[in-house]
Amino acid sequence: MCRSKKYAVVTGCNRGLGLAAATRLANEGFTIIAVCRRLEDASKTSKKLGGGSVPFQLDLAKGEEVIQSVASRIMEWLGGACLDMLVNNAGNSYGAWDADAWTDSWAVNYKGPIVLTEALLPSFAEGASVSMVGSGLGDVSLISKKYVRMLSSAPDLEDLDRIANLPMNQLWNSWVGPYGFSKALLHRATELLAADSRYTAKHITLNAVCPGWVRTDMGGEQAPISVDEGAGHILEKALAADPSVTGTFTCYCYKNFDADHQQAWDESKQEDDTKWWSDSTHSEAKAATDPIRPNKSKCKKQKCT
Repeated sequence: MCRSKKYAVVTGCNRGLGLAAATRLANEGFTIIAVCRRLEDASKTSKKLGGGSVPFQLDLAKGEEVIQSVASRIMEWLGGACLDMLVNNAGNSYGAWDADAWTDSWAVNYKGPIVLTEALLPSFAEGASVSMVGSGLGDVSLISKKYVRMLSSAPDLEDLDRIANLPMNQLWNSWVGPYGFSKALLHRATELLAADSRYTAKHITLNAVCPGWVRTDMGGEQAPISVDEGAGHILEKALAADPSVTGTFTCYCYKNFDADHQQAWDESKQEDDTKWWSDSTHSEAKAATDPIRPNKSKCKKQKCT
């Protein structure tokens, strides 16, 4: 029987958007199951979150068997409790096509989240929610029409796997890099799972979301959207858990340069310009006052005194 306490699994939650999302959920009364690639990171994060948070180590790149094993251990830890939310945040980013980049992108950004979601399905509570962190780079408007047709007509996950396993010299004709195409696969997989009777029977919602251009290690300091706001985007539909809103992909990139975020961008750029000017002026002043010292090794070769 499910207890009244709320539980959420958040992957890749040791920093950035994942940590912000986990912190928000912890503040709203969820007990966080902190899943990170390194156990040390998961342990530090769970201590930081408090509230009974527990650490689990999982590297999505290790494959289905490892993911299913960790999911089994999470359900064992839950005991009779049910899982109320899963935030599939962990991911990586590769821009150029090569065999290693695609293997890692496919495993971590697409296949890993799907396998974890499926493996945890028995533990989901009635009305649970799943948030898949996608990307605007995987939006169909950026992908070649051929691959849009292939993805949209894929009837099941097996067919998506078949597409993912096409020769790389075909995949790069999708017009997006490994990161974008792996996220496009994730978006379509989210649609398929949301329509699956195993999920609809329990009123479980699954939605994909791009949080926009966020100030993280990946997004950079000049990104106009704060980490907390980006985490709010990720959690918006998951916290609402409206059974009628499922199988969607929402992209918040439209906020990147709206009026409010344009101001944040301008202020950030002004700070960077001021710092650059200050550093440059300081360097020039220092160069003007410091004596020019000869390169002694060069002088010896030239027999200088």
